[in-house]
Amino acid sequence: MQLISSLNIKNSEYLSKDRLISYHHQMRLIFSLGHQVKNVLEIGIFNSLMTHLLKSSGYNVTTADIDPSLRPDLIVDLASDFSLPKDTFDAIVLFQVLEHLPYEHSEQALQKLAEATKRFVVISIPSCSRFLAIQVRFAYFQRPRHLFLNIPKFWSTKPICNQHCWEMGLKGYPKKRILNSVAKAGLTVKQEFVDPTYPYHYFLVMEKHSK
Repeated sequence: MQLISSLNIKNSEYLSKDRLISYHHQMRLIFSLGHQVKNVLEIGIFNSLMTHLLKSSGYNVTTADIDPSLRPDLIVDLASDFSLPKDTFDAIVLFQVLEHLPYEHSEQALQKLAEATKRFVVISIPSCSRFLAIQVRFAYFQRPRHLFLNIPKFWSTKPICNQHCWEMGLKGYPKKRILNSVAKAGLTVKQEFVDPTYPYHYFLVMEKHSK
């Protein structure tokens, strides 16, 4: 897996309007877990923006990444036989990370994350599709209304990003396969979400099966 720091991505390029939409939903979904989540492990940190946002909101955050130049608290290679402290983190979060691994490795990593978390795993993965999204806003309603049509690119095998090994919706990677992997890992989907204004990121909030 290529280190993100080796791609020479500038924050001004990375922090696009669409990606900031995703940051909003990352925070919103973590907040939705309530006071039962205090200690969070964030895997895949890059610019550490999420770490700063979580810490400023009162969370205890431990960071993990494969890239030592990002100065994470833990060096973790999800493609290896890694280990994490057990029953330490109320939630383990990783956004746009698993698709950088071959699918078999990402599936194994998800199983290990499920074993390590005390309760929740929150992820986002790319969803490759053709879509039509129409947004309508009314002066008297805070939330816009959407017309959203979405067709997975099941006829294609090429991810949108050349750094990805797979993307949900492509040939061989239907949503059903991802959900089967979630169940296999011992996790139950509590929430799933896609923003019609940026449907490329598909969010899953998952809870560990009770023993």
